[in-house]
Amino acid sequence: METKWLEDFITLAQTKNFSKAANLRCVTQPAFSRRIQALEGWLGCELIDRGSYPTRLSAQGEVFYEQALAMLEQIRQARTIVRGGSLQSRHPIRLVVPHTLACSKAPYWISTLKAKLADRLPDLSFQLTASNVHDAVLYFTDGASDFLVCYHHSREPIELDPGKFEFRLLGVERFAPYTAKDAFGKPLYALDPLAPLPVPFLSYSKHAYLSKMTDMAFEAGPVFLKKTLYETDMSESLKSLCQAGLGVAWLPESAVSGDSGLCCITGPYFIDMEVRLYRRSQRNRELNAGNEQADLAWHYWPD
Repeated sequence: METKWLEDFITLAQTKNFSKAANLRCVTQPAFSRRIQALEGWLGCELIDRGSYPTRLSAQGEVFYEQALAMLEQIRQARTIVRGGSLQSRHPIRLVVPHTLACSKAPYWISTLKAKLADRLPDLSFQLTASNVHDAVLYFTDGASDFLVCYHHSREPIELDPGKFEFRLLGVERFAPYTAKDAFGKPLYALDPLAPLPVPFLSYSKHAYLSKMTDMAFEAGPVFLKKTLYETDMSESLKSLCQAGLGVAWLPESAVSGDSGLCCITGPYFIDMEVRLYRRSQRNRELNAGNEQADLAWHYWPD
């Protein structure tokens, strides 16, 4: 029996809708149904009354719902104890972020929080997981992280149930095209009809969240780009290739700081993205181990 089966069942019991529950758990409905069936197979009884609509629990399911809540809490308490016993001094704050923010923003957040909370939590530590946006959201909703920080745009929203999750806006970041400089300090490439040749394009992989942002930036008008030279999920990799003069890359502004050797290409080809910090809502906080430290971090989190 897997812990995520319990979390799936609890979500279904609370929503009373397979489709909505699967969406909240960030899995397809067929996969979600198979996990519920696997739990029923392990228990040896049906938890869902499949002869009724809308979805409702069977008599056994009603009994098991309370037990499932208690089991999850016991599992998390046991994990806390074996990790060191004292949440107040030893339990790390678990943070999952996309790769770009892990490089550009996470060091600042962690160092600032440690400084702000030094008197109250002298042993404060962090467990940082870097991932693509899809996997980061799944990691967070599965209960493996206290916080999720990610980019958000109204046309490509991160859809989390506001009844279960809340967020803080940490800021807005510009996502724009960058190029290396030539020997005279001028942009090596341009995005206009006067450019001598189509410009080599350094691209994100099609499934990457920032690839969708790039597509939106292209809507500002025709972009004179050569066939894609390179594809990756990681902006840091594109930044290195851009610095080598191999093409144009769209990058978050925080990834291009200091003396990077890059310059932003002027024009309308940019997107402003929100940077959001997510945690579980108050009534859903039992899924968030280490509440004392996590609550303090939430309130003191720097913008």
